[in-house]
Amino acid sequence: MATKEKRLGFRLDVRSFEGKDGSTYIVFRTKKGAYHVFKEVEAKQAARECGVEKEGTTREMWYKLWKGSVGS
Repeated sequence: MATKEKRLGFRLDVRSFEGKDGSTYIVFRTKKGAYHVFKEVEAKQAARECGVEKEGTTREMWYKLWKGSVGS
């Protein structure tokens, strides 16, 4: 019986860097050499910016967003 080679996946490398302004930057590098950079923000404030109106714990606020009851 012939065997199939295992899929290697996306090979997504992740690192974080601290900027001169004290912000943390999360950087993803793809196997093709592209870089994608995200700036770390306070999770509750991000949830508010994304449309959560009712305050709660960070998990409660993001759960509402994640399940699609808020925002698009």
